[in-house]
Amino acid sequence: MSYIGENNYFSFRDGYCETLPDVNIGTTEAVSLGRIISNIYGRCSLGCDGFSHNRFLHSMSSGIAESGIDVCLCENTDLQSFKFSLHKTSAECGIYVSGKDTLKIYFFDKNGFLLNDSALERIMLGSPALGAVKKGRIDAVTSFRDIYIKSIKESCTDKPLPFSAGVSCGNESVRKLWEEFFRREDDSLIFQVSDNGQRVNAYSSTEGFISCEKLILAYSSLLSESGQVVWLPDDLHFAADMSGLNIRRFSSEGKIPDAAVSQRFLSDPLFMCVMLSADKEKLFSAVRSLPELASVRRDITVTFNDEMPVNKIIAEHGGRIIIKKSGRSRLSLLSQACSAETASEICSDWTDKLTRLGKNNSDI
Repeated sequence: MSYIGENNYFSFRDGYCETLPDVNIGTTEAVSLGRIISNIYGRCSLGCDGFSHNRFLHSMSSGIAESGIDVCLCENTDLQSFKFSLHKTSAECGIYVSGKDTLKIYFFDKNGFLLNDSALERIMLGSPALGAVKKGRIDAVTSFRDIYIKSIKESCTDKPLPFSAGVSCGNESVRKLWEEFFRREDDSLIFQVSDNGQRVNAYSSTEGFISCEKLILAYSSLLSESGQVVWLPDDLHFAADMSGLNIRRFSSEGKIPDAAVSQRFLSDPLFMCVMLSADKEKLFSAVRSLPELASVRRDITVTFNDEMPVNKIIAEHGGRIIIKKSGRSRLSLLSQACSAETASEICSDWTDKLTRLGKNNSDI
């Protein structure tokens, strides 16, 4: 997924949209966005991370319901519990509102995966639906957090919870959710969780820094050992294909295979970390058995032309580079290799190539 474009109010990229600089969004724009969504999807589920977004949330819900579509509304929930609830509410589309200075709206499919670029573009370019004779219902719920917590606990009934591990997270609500499963009794393992709870790295006193990609591959190795085929997105580090695991790849821009959807760890990092922590020695052994991997990410400003390799995965000697559009005049470079030095070299080489390509075009 990458930068898609803008309309009058929002910039769209990576499965979400956010308000443009110096643009004020009110109830009128929220209702209009709701009507656009109702012209594309059936039943919708809406949630937000705090009551400060209620005015926007209720206005968007009204726009959807006025167009004849039913809405499930959860006013104060963490993102992971909200994603888990989508199949419970039979939602075709999940919409999660967050942000402080800038309003950010995430869009999910019925399985809790971020909408791909083509689906998000339909929202960006969509037209509001007309009002329906029969209005949709708005069903308000308090929270799905307890149900979500229970679902994970039921998956590890043979081990007493919480496990011994630390949690570092700047979002108090997300940190407290993780602390339902982890108690810091020592510093042998610490999970470093993003503020929205969707990305996690770890630090071990014995193994050092463990990246999100390595955690995913460690869990994949446990599934592979049990005879399962593991599905991974095509942009996850190529070292996964060198690990000897039984892996299949899928494109996040196409229909996600049912077999990938059924593997919960792909969309639920808390579930993955709980399962991994049930046996720390097995986790650390899996990490040690993985090939070395390194990634370097960089954003650059360029002048676009027809020769610019946008949304490409290009093999390089010793690694590969993934190039995506990240803004109107910006590219995001993600280089992957088996060493940090090689990854940095690939990223630097492609930064020079793309910068020259833009300059050459501007001189014509």
